[in-house]
Amino acid sequence: MSLAALSVLYLVTACMHAAREKLWYDEVLTFDAATLLSSPGAFWAFLTRVEASPPLGFVLAAGSESIFGRNEFALRLPSVIAFWIMALCLYWFLSRRLPGVFAIAGMLLAVLTAAGRYSYEARPYAVMLACAGVALVAWQSAADGVRRRPALFALGAALAGALCAHSMAVTLAVPFLAGEIARTIQRKRVDWPVWFAFAAATPAVLVLWAIKSGRDFSAMSRFKGSVSHHIVTTYLQMLKPAAVPLALALLVVLALRVRGTGETRRTWGLRTYELAALVGFALIPFAAVPFSTLSGNYFLRYSLNCTMGLAGLLAVLLFRIGGTNRQAGVVVMTIFAAVFTVGQFLPEDRRWDAGLKALNASADIQASLERMPDDAPIVLCRGTTLVELDHYSDPRLAARLYYLTEPAVAAAIDGDILFEVGGSQLARYSPLRAHFEDYHAFIATHKRFYVVEPIRNIAREYFAGRIGLQYRETSNHFGYYEATVR
Repeated sequence: MSLAALSVLYLVTACMHAAREKLWYDEVLTFDAATLLSSPGAFWAFLTRVEASPPLGFVLAAGSESIFGRNEFALRLPSVIAFWIMALCLYWFLSRRLPGVFAIAGMLLAVLTAAGRYSYEARPYAVMLACAGVALVAWQSAADGVRRRPALFALGAALAGALCAHSMAVTLAVPFLAGEIARTIQRKRVDWPVWFAFAAATPAVLVLWAIKSGRDFSAMSRFKGSVSHHIVTTYLQMLKPAAVPLALALLVVLALRVRGTGETRRTWGLRTYELAALVGFALIPFAAVPFSTLSGNYFLRYSLNCTMGLAGLLAVLLFRIGGTNRQAGVVVMTIFAAVFTVGQFLPEDRRWDAGLKALNASADIQASLERMPDDAPIVLCRGTTLVELDHYSDPRLAARLYYLTEPAVAAAIDGDILFEVGGSQLARYSPLRAHFEDYHAFIATHKRFYVVEPIRNIAREYFAGRIGLQYRETSNHFGYYEATVR
């Protein structure tokens, strides 16, 4: 009953968030990619030259849109469902070895981490998580001999699906190899059908290779920071939203343990190889961060799979501390359920995970841009904001928006030339009304224009004295600049 109530609560509130929140840049790309499915050649070109992502997430988004219409809710619905599949799979995995209340606590803990924010994002991360969850349960079933043939098929299919959803799914090799090697050592013999199931998923790597070969995205952006810094930061950010309820749960189980009944639960507990798999999941950032250096960027979302391991191990820890007291699991589950329930109804800027996920950056300035004078073009210095505004603005405003490309300047300033190189490709495959235009070509034909947040080439030209900038404000006190070419 608790599981059913939590499922209803999650689905209702997640769908509300999915319908209400504006798409941000990456989600707009998903929206555009879904429109290209009727033309396989254009769709593949978009993936290889603009997106650099496998196709599964976009196919699911397009399928949802065909049923529910082209809107935010339909685009995000596959992620909403996929994320909860991951949560249910983690519950299923844990409930076979732990009391149900601790299994639910582990499931909720995974949702309370930073991964929870991606439950209603129109990107393939939730799909990858769902595939990882299905693979984990299938592997456990195969090891237990429970409906072994279907389990082996599900294991290979789920891992292949993960690889077809996101390139970072290659890091799932860490937990499954760790778990199966530990199991092999424990059994003292190799379970070849399981290894064949692993091997059956590997052809999907060819999809990743084909996309990587389409364009060298590592040449467009520079890896920033150190590997060790990103790894430490990943764990801190991933657990930050769950830190308070987790600390409270630990205090409670410690207190209840002191007053425990003395009853033991020797029949409960994960197998050694299952713990090895959870440890492997928890260590995924150690693979994801170095792997991301090949593409030039690392983001927290690349390591979301680690939340399954962190949540599972913490659930085991809570059980081992307080499992001898009957009340401990109920109290832990209640704490996580209460925090989860409150968090589902909080506004975006007051959620426990606020600031950990990229949001639409254009929502606050669209109305202000409409109040700017309409006698000159408007230059936006952030390509992501331009794409978001293009998606939501009326055609007249969108047609006035420009992003000025100048690769040499962008490379010198911050090492990121993704929009300088990819802007024209994006305009080729997306229904953009705004413009990506070479900086020098633009100022040769526009001696006067308006600028929002002058950075990069505009700022350089201003300090060099080649462009004049005069500060202006709209009627609602939105600041912008009038630029004149000298």
